[in-house]
Amino acid sequence: MEFDYFIVGQGLCGTLLARQLINAGKRILVIDDGNPDASSRVAGGLVNPVTGKRMVRSWMIDQLLPAAIEEYTAIGNEIGEQVVTVTDIIDCYTSSDDKLLFYERASADNEFLSAYDLSGTFSNYFHLPFGTGQINPALHVKIDTILNYWRDRLHASGLLANTSFNLQECHVAPESVTWNGAKASGIIFCDGQAGNSNPYFQMLPWSKDKGEVLIASIPTLPGNHIYRHGHISLVPWNDGLFWVGASHDWKYETTAPTDRFRTNTISVLEKWLKVPFEIIDHRSSVRPANFDRKPFVGFHPQAHNVGIFNGMGGKGFSMAPYFARQFSAHITTGEPILADVSIERYKKILSR
Repeated sequence: MEFDYFIVGQGLCGTLLARQLINAGKRILVIDDGNPDASSRVAGGLVNPVTGKRMVRSWMIDQLLPAAIEEYTAIGNEIGEQVVTVTDIIDCYTSSDDKLLFYERASADNEFLSAYDLSGTFSNYFHLPFGTGQINPALHVKIDTILNYWRDRLHASGLLANTSFNLQECHVAPESVTWNGAKASGIIFCDGQAGNSNPYFQMLPWSKDKGEVLIASIPTLPGNHIYRHGHISLVPWNDGLFWVGASHDWKYETTAPTDRFRTNTISVLEKWLKVPFEIIDHRSSVRPANFDRKPFVGFHPQAHNVGIFNGMGGKGFSMAPYFARQFSAHITTGEPILADVSIERYKKILSR
């Protein structure tokens, strides 16, 4: 059977790129083993328009946010279910310095930040000795719903190979790629942390970022907001459950969940929450990230039919919709890829 492209990986990046290429009339085969601990499956689906402890505007957020809303809304219409919620983040200050910084940032850039104190609204649920601020708008994406729907759709269309990918079983020629008896014009890797060991792309400046999360039952906490306390966020999950996380660990001895994260996070919740909670699950995964915090998009400078769409890190839910469209347009009509994300910026490294 012949295809235009093999896509390796059906996480967020692989799914969105596959959707764009199918809509553009390309025939693709997605290769993915359905790993439940893939980074997209563990992620909370959060789009926050500000970044880091300094709460600066996220890179390209004016372009990324509307593209994300449009893309996830369109997918929800296909599914017949709302998969993106435009909401806010209630930032519960952890100290007077934290509060002062928020006030300073809100004064400098009040488009996303409001220092109006909502303690009176949320004091029945949280201990709020320093008050609250608000980040608005933010997005919550139901990633499991998206991935499950598209997996079923690809399978029903004969466009999914439900198996692990082994590059040794793949033959890349200048004009074609063959794998397990199938043939395509090219191959695009959307395979998360596995990209770090891919011989075509292992020279890229990967930064593997381990994240751990808890799933907690907090049935009396309103589920129409996201809540943040320092490095911990509570993101509505379903049926009174909340995603609690996530850690960022660049030096780790194991990719498995750790007692340290569980204990420390429960301690934070006990001091922060006034309402009862119960831990239901503890999960971990490794985010594929880039040291410069921008994704890898494009085709290898020497193997021109070997592409990559990866390296989104913790900002994947905001960046992937915009750049999936851009990469698809590059493939189908030759439109340029933004220089900031194109792997052409690593041409010398990849050409060694």
